[in-house]
Amino acid sequence: MTRDQRLLAVADEEAIVYEVDYEAGRLIKSYALGRPVVREDFEGIAVLGDRVWLMTSDGDLYSAPEGENGEQVSFERIETDIGRECELEGLASISEPPSLALLCKDGRKRKKLRIHRWEPGNGIVSEIELPEKAMEEAIGAKRIRPSGLEIDPVTGDWIVVAAAQRAVFRVGADGEFRGVIMRLNGDRHRQAEGIAITADGRLLIADEGGRGSARLAVYPAYDKE
Repeated sequence: MTRDQRLLAVADEEAIVYEVDYEAGRLIKSYALGRPVVREDFEGIAVLGDRVWLMTSDGDLYSAPEGENGEQVSFERIETDIGRECELEGLASISEPPSLALLCKDGRKRKKLRIHRWEPGNGIVSEIELPEKAMEEAIGAKRIRPSGLEIDPVTGDWIVVAAAQRAVFRVGADGEFRGVIMRLNGDRHRQAEGIAITADGRLLIADEGGRGSARLAVYPAYDKE
């Protein structure tokens, strides 16, 4: 979500950013990073300051200004090195201090799932472990594989979606498990990869299309207690 409550989305394998009207269910515009367009395994998008940030599964960040419809914009690429520890899937912006949160999908070296906080100019400044055991027990799963991340603008909690487990979790900023927000209907959510929260509390969940069409679901304000 942008500061003026517009929704941006990114293609999975190309640096093409779309503005989506989640009220009317239509595309407003699209623009691309690079000429030719950058091709990578993109797993997250966030807005921080006046820049749009894209994240790859290896933890590389692409930073660019928001473009006009049909424009191909210049960009900056930054290697965070987080990909050496885990595969990443989920990116969110933190307003204070201005930083990005990068979510591990699975651990490679350190095993534990973590959220890394990264500041422009300073790199990784902190990290928290996700409460995997509590999350697993809450839904009766043997393993949690997160696929999307957002920060609740009111409570500051982490909102984590796990596509394979079809669940949305709430985790405190300190890493404490706060509960399951929602179990996802498999017929409606083939592969929930993106999540956003509007200023009035609506939950937006994006599913990859696979061989079909991508899908965006809009849910009413959820219980934060």
